[in-house]
Amino acid sequence: MHTEIPSPPHWLSSLRSFLRLLIIVLSGSVTGMLVHTMQIYRGNISLDLRKGELPMTWPARTNLAPTLVLFFIAAANFIASVAILSLSFKRSFRRPIRSRDAYRIIAGSFGVILWATALVVFTLLDKASKASLGHYACSNRNIMSNGRFQYRAVCSEQGMAFYLAAGAASAEIVTLLTLAISAIQAHKNKPNLPIINFNEKLPIGPKEECP
Repeated sequence: MHTEIPSPPHWLSSLRSFLRLLIIVLSGSVTGMLVHTMQIYRGNISLDLRKGELPMTWPARTNLAPTLVLFFIAAANFIASVAILSLSFKRSFRRPIRSRDAYRIIAGSFGVILWATALVVFTLLDKASKASLGHYACSNRNIMSNGRFQYRAVCSEQGMAFYLAAGAASAEIVTLLTLAISAIQAHKNKPNLPIINFNEKLPIGPKEECP
């Protein structure tokens, strides 16, 4: 006998789709912003030097590690979120199978850990190194140089990328909570199948004689 497993509330699925779309926008914004930051860093050679201005310089060994860590994790999360959102439109992917719910929760937890790691590493490395891209740009944004606008752009974009990444991590946490709620509700609403005891003896009626 085919037993249909009740589906989770529709509002949870809609909320997850909205949150996944929000994560795509935020992680894509972080990725694009950091790409633009790297373009500014690489493209300061052609700036004109005016009278009274100091030339724009970067440290000989600029520490790009904080920027690169946040960039790679944001890009990976963007690709993964696009793939998850695309698969969510398939009925087989949305069906509340217990093993699949566990897989979603594990994948969501891994995403939260990656975002948390990126934010912590970005903060610690940026503060520890005076030669990091964001730290150096923010320290020199008010210096009268031909690249002061570039310094200010890098400083603001690094800070904005951090806050957008924090927003994406928060959305990932809320998505993980909705997955946990759906898994719990699916487990509670699972129909109880009748238990057949094969050791129980069936009553035997009187034998009918053949005519």
